[in-house]
Amino acid sequence: MSSEKADLIIHPVRLRIVQVLANRRLTTQDIADALPAVPKSSIYRHMQVLLAAGMVEVAATRPVKGIQERIYQLAQSPHLSAEDIAGLTQDDHVRYFTSYIATLLQGFAEYLEGSPGLDFVADRTGYTEVTFYATNDEFDEWQETLNQVLLPLLQNDPGDGRLRRKLATITHPLFSKGDDHE
Repeated sequence: MSSEKADLIIHPVRLRIVQVLANRRLTTQDIADALPAVPKSSIYRHMQVLLAAGMVEVAATRPVKGIQERIYQLAQSPHLSAEDIAGLTQDDHVRYFTSYIATLLQGFAEYLEGSPGLDFVADRTGYTEVTFYATNDEFDEWQETLNQVLLPLLQNDPGDGRLRRKLATITHPLFSKGDDHE
């Protein structure tokens, strides 16, 4: 498998555009407003790449000052399947993970810079790391439970005091010399 879909999605600017479009319909100006650190010309360029690849589509148009303004939405899920990543090398994974982490860092920095009275408790913000032991079956059950808990939140519309929030999870086994890797 080539890394085309991964290259498409896990690009620092395109990943942020895809994240902004998740469950929303937005104009290029809306996207630019949500990503103030990204030049508008760069957003236009990356939107064309996403459109050409079929990741984003025009959901509607509306007349604005004599031109048709496009409203965009995701055309397909930006997730990489097992098939999409089957042929990736270790170097590919490190490169994509680095881009992903850079995107997380940028988003967190924007939260810190944009917060009027930085208050992690009031904003329900934090970061932590835990380690635990679980079989694959136990871990799969935990993931399914987490997905069931998150699903209703993913269906929420904006408004009613709702803040748009991000939950990022990174999971991997911890291998040490002498561990049982069954």
